[in-house]
Order: sequence, then C-alpha cells, then structure tokens
Amino acid sequence: MPVPTHDEAAAERFCQSLAVKLEAGLRPKLRALYERDVKPQLRAADPRAIAKAMRKLDRTKLWYRLRTDNQDRMYAVSGEIIERQLQELAARAKGASGNLGSLNLDPDFKMPGYLSEFDIHRKPGGYHTEFIEDDVAAGAQYDRTISVHNMGSQGPYNDDAGVSLAAWIKPRFPHLKPRRILDMGCTIGNHTPPYAAAFPGAEVHGIDCSASCLRYAHARANSLGITAHFHQMNAEATTFPDGHFDLVVSRILLHETSRAALPNIFRECKRLLAPSGVMLHCDAPQFDEMDAYQASLRDWDATCNNEPFMLTVYGLPLEKMYAEAGFDAGKTFRGTAPSVFFARHNPDPNATRSGGRYFFTGAAS
Repeated sequence: MPVPTHDEAAAERFCQSLAVKLEAGLRPKLRALYERDVKPQLRAADPRAIAKAMRKLDRTKLWYRLRTDNQDRMYAVSGEIIERQLQELAARAKGASGNLGSLNLDPDFKMPGYLSEFDIHRKPGGYHTEFIEDDVAAGAQYDRTISVHNMGSQGPYNDDAGVSLAAWIKPRFPHLKPRRILDMGCTIGNHTPPYAAAFPGAEVHGIDCSASCLRYAHARANSLGITAHFHQMNAEATTFPDGHFDLVVSRILLHETSRAALPNIFRECKRLLAPSGVMLHCDAPQFDEMDAYQASLRDWDATCNNEPFMLTVYGLPLEKMYAEAGFDAGKTFRGTAPSVFFARHNPDPNATRSGGRYFFTGAAS
C-alpha cells in the first residue's frame, strides 16, 4: 500500500467523510423530492425517465456535482501519493513477487475496447495505462481509492465481499471441495485470498486485463502470505483447459464489460467448470430486485462515472443467459450473502453501498 504524508492522509479522509455525507446524509432525502415532485408527473415508473426528471431538480444537480467532484478529488489525491513514490512502489512490488504463487503477463495482450475507450470510474488513464517499466500505479491507486469509495465498509484489507461470499458458498454447496478456483476480473486480488482461506486445499487463480493491477495483486498476495496465481487474460476467452476449475467467481465484473461480451464470458465459465462445479457472479442487484426509484440511482454511475453498461446489465435476464450458455436452467440461482464485516461492526447501512449484503447470481454445472 502506498504511504501517504499527514496532509495526504487528511485529504483522503476528507474525501471519505464527504462520500459518507453524500451517500448516507443527502442521497436518502432525494427520495422525498421524487415522491412529491417527480412521481406524480410520470406516466410509468421507468428508471431512466425518473433519473432524467430528477436531474432537473436543483438538489439532485447539487448531489451529482458534489459526487462527481469528490470522485475526481479522490483520484487527484491518491494520484499524488502514488506519483511521488512510483519507482519505489514498483521496486517493492517486484521484490515482493516470486516467493509465492506466480505472475503470468502477456506482452501481446489486446485490451478490449470496453476498457480502453474511456477512463473507467473517471480514473485518469483507466486501469490499463502504464507509465514506467514494471508499473503498479493502477493497482496501487485502486487499493487506496476503494477504501474511500466504499467508505471503509470493506474492512482493512478491502476483502469483505470475498470473505462474505466464501462464507455463503461453503454451507450451500457442502459437496464442493475445489481443487482449483478462478477469480475472474480480480483487479488487485483483494477478493482472491478469502477463497484460499476458505478452501485451503485449493489452487487459486485470478485473471484480469490490467498488467499493472496484476503485478500489484501478486506482490500484495505475497506480502499477505497468500499463494495465488495471477494471469493477464480476458474472461471472454482464457487459455485454461476444459473443466479445469471447480469454482469460478467474480466480483463487480459483469457491469464493466459489455452486452456483447457477457454471453462469451458465461460460455467460458461453462467450459472451464468441472462436473458439479459452481459459478457465482457478484454485482449490484438486478433492477427486478428493487423499485424503479432505487434503480434510477444507478444513473450517476452510468452518466458521470464512465460506466455506460451499468444500466443495461442490471436489466438483463442473467439466469436465462446462463441457460443459453449451456447451464441447466434448474441449477441457476440468485441471492444475497450477508456482510461479515457489517455483522461485526454494524456500520450505517446507507454508508456501505452494499447495504450490508452482497447480491449474486450463478449456476451449478
């Protein structure tokens, strides 16, 4: 983890405090404006129409502006922390790598357009841009900013989703004794170690498109004493053998891809799973899990945070798509896993983004 100065740490805490104020203090109050001023004027409860109407209200405009400014401020602060110590971070990461697990980068890797054509999350350069040899900047920035973005609700290692999902999987699939586990779109591997801890006999792999994030992920796992293997691969088409994994998981992968990519990813999951294996994808809840106003709240992410696929993926019939990819329709599932961190620390549910639960869909092979 990059080390901030006193003033840099204070600036990050300001971003986090403002994020909590916006999410837990101001955003819930906008619903009253919707009920009073917007809902009576709409013919149907359509999330896109609600968002369009809400954006005309001054208080909503203010929320959008403050949220967007805070996102940019967060990246500016963390960027300064990383820039002044980038060479040192790269050297430290290189020195930490190699003792446990492995790192496999592809010099000919082609970045998919849905990741390279815009700065996802408003992060300058996205997660694929590299500045120096053995660059870890994108990974280091992700590790720092996720604490701010999630307002500390993911625990000190930003791994609560992985811990919580692994805790849900074990009792629901008691037959599952995975030999190998694949974490798709692992980024910095913050959710990968919990699966190694939950299934200590398994060989754990993580794939991602970003070389910078993967270098950081491997060094991070080594520094935590975790044996994991990281590969630069596109989840649409990996090079692993058929039936190689007993458990395939992802966390917030689906909404970062595209409508065209998803069927390829699901078919690849089916190909990779051994008989009696399990696939589980964790993302924000689908729109059919919430009312139209709640669904409309995703508009900021789509219109201001460079996540254009978000409004599409949450409306897709994922279980039907799993069946079309070859999974048995009777073995698809969806649900929520309670947050382990939330249960222990009881934070404000409005300030956790997940609300203390992690939504997922999946299928058994």
